[in-house]
Amino acid sequence: MHCETGSMTEDIRDVVVELDGLSRTVPGIRGMFCDTCKEIEFCDGDSAARYAEVMDALIAERKTALALEVRNLRKKLKLTQRQASMIFGGGINAFSRYERGVTEPSRAVMTLLHVMERHPEIRDELCKEQGL
Repeated sequence: MHCETGSMTEDIRDVVVELDGLSRTVPGIRGMFCDTCKEIEFCDGDSAARYAEVMDALIAERKTALALEVRNLRKKLKLTQRQASMIFGGGINAFSRYERGVTEPSRAVMTLLHVMERHPEIRDELCKEQGL
C-alpha cells in the first residue's frame, strides 16, 4: 500500500534495492510506482520474483560481511570464541554461530565489540571480571 498522498504510475523501471549500505539494481521492473514514497506494487510475478531474488542476495551478502566483521574484531581483541561468549553472553557457541552467519549478533554485541576495539583496557577489565 502506498502512502496515499502521491499518485501511482504504471511503468517499467530499473529499481535500486538497498540494504544497510549495500545496493543492487534490478532492471526492468514492471509495476505501479508512487511518486511520493517510492513504494512499488508489482504488476507481474516475474518482476516481484526478480526483486525478491536480489533482496535475498543482499541479505546473504550482509550476513557474510557481518560474520567476517565479528570474526575480525574478536581476533583483533585476542579472544577465543569461548572467551568472547563468556564476556558477551549468548551461550558457549554464540560466537561460532555469529561467525558462521547462522545467527546475527545483537546491536549491543556489535557496539561493545567496537568500543572494546577502540579501548583495549575495557577488554582487559571484562576478561578479569570473567576470570579469563
